[in-house]
Amino acid sequence: MIVINNIFINLKQGLKKTRDNLIDKFDMIFSDASGNKDEVLEKIEELLILSDIGPRITNDILKEFNKMNLHNYKINNFENFKNKLKDILIMMIPEQEDTWELEKDRLNIIMAVGVNGTGKTSFIGKLANYFKNTGERVLLIPADTYRAGAIKQLILMANRINVEYLNTTENADPASVVFDGIKSAIAKNKNIVLVDTAGRLHTHHNLMKELEKIKRIIEKTAPDAVLKTILVIDATTGQNGLSQAYSFKDSLDITSLSLTKLDGTAKGGIAFTIQKELNIPVEYVTFGENINDLSKFDPEKFIEALLD
Repeated sequence: MIVINNIFINLKQGLKKTRDNLIDKFDMIFSDASGNKDEVLEKIEELLILSDIGPRITNDILKEFNKMNLHNYKINNFENFKNKLKDILIMMIPEQEDTWELEKDRLNIIMAVGVNGTGKTSFIGKLANYFKNTGERVLLIPADTYRAGAIKQLILMANRINVEYLNTTENADPASVVFDGIKSAIAKNKNIVLVDTAGRLHTHHNLMKELEKIKRIIEKTAPDAVLKTILVIDATTGQNGLSQAYSFKDSLDITSLSLTKLDGTAKGGIAFTIQKELNIPVEYVTFGENINDLSKFDPEKFIEALLD
């Protein structure tokens, strides 16, 4: 089973680029103090925007800092500043129902959706590894049947972590594959089904309709199951991920979000922006190539890893 402390260490390492971008530059602001409050707030605003905190949350943060006495501060005020920023960021994240808990006495079906290149297949493999290590009975469904190598990639990951998968072929109808997979999961008494769907641009309405069809098949085939639709967003795309999320939300009932590739960006602030704007929780984050580089999104731990 994954050790929580190790996850936090890995998360902290994964957020290094964002943390360095924030902390080093904030430190420069405090060490190069001018005593001019407006100038300090302007520098803070620029840095938050560059870290993809987003204009709406940035404005709310600045309002809070504007209430503080920033005149004539010294470098040793930096820790107080960080603590205040932590409190503000935690306050900014909307309260959400805990989407992490699965219903043990029902079939749980998780469908991962998103645009091309977000890392959905890797995310599905990491999620399968997590659930297997917590004692769940998992079946993987490779419904990304059109992308060359997608099925093989998922099968390799399944074999690596010793999780069952549905055997299918390239160019098979995705909805039929999902139907067969759910029937197999029920017959084998699995309690978690993870569906890897094909990436598609959120502007391609015909492909979005295909996802809606898959969802209808799931609901008809397993009407008593718990269905969760997770939108996988590449954190390196920053604010572009927000426009993707709006489009997917309009077409599908998105349950939660997963942010991938946090280790490859200095703009990890998108985690706050996207939740605030869509009122949909970030449930998972991934931050590396290792199969264990996945964590539940815990706001306080995320902020601690970001700022400490």
